[in-house]
Amino acid sequence: MNMYMMNHTGGHLGFVNLILGIIFVVLVIKIIVGVTVMHRENKSGETYKDKNINKKENIERYHDAGLSDSDIKIFRENLAEAKSNIETWEKNLKKNDDLQVVESVTGGLDASKHTFKYIVQNPQELTKQNDFLYKDLPNMVKLTDKYLEMKKQSVKTEDIERDLDETLLLIKTLSSHISKNYHEILMDDVNIIKHEVTFD
Repeated sequence: MNMYMMNHTGGHLGFVNLILGIIFVVLVIKIIVGVTVMHRENKSGETYKDKNINKKENIERYHDAGLSDSDIKIFRENLAEAKSNIETWEKNLKKNDDLQVVESVTGGLDASKHTFKYIVQNPQELTKQNDFLYKDLPNMVKLTDKYLEMKKQSVKTEDIERDLDETLLLIKTLSSHISKNYHEILMDDVNIIKHEVTFD
């Protein structure tokens, strides 16, 4: 009888220990998950704050450059459209090896990103970059879209092959032009710095 009670009690204690162990593991997991979520929330909160700070700094810069609130609204809309075109160009580029080769040779997409940042930092230069914003970027999106569409066609006639070659050449030419435009911006900055530096 005593032996039975001991075995029964031991079995009962083993079961209780098992339950306690499971509860402990669940609590540990909840704590880990909770800390991770809090950390993510903090990080996203910080990112949100950083974006707000950047936005505020940009608006102050635009006011300093002589832009009114209505000018800033138009300016930001133009930048949003330009950014969308750059992102579409990048997506298209990633879908095709030929387009990636063109980029490796010309560096047009990379130059467009730098030109975009330059305009954000120097809103007074917006009018000088009209062609880049309203012609070059939209045309690049149209050309890369057209190129990808033609590439999808299962049967390629001589006309399609010729159109593909011509379109790729136009993409390369436009990409080179965008890259050249950015190098001219850099050279203008260098010349400004040269004039500002005085040697005793």
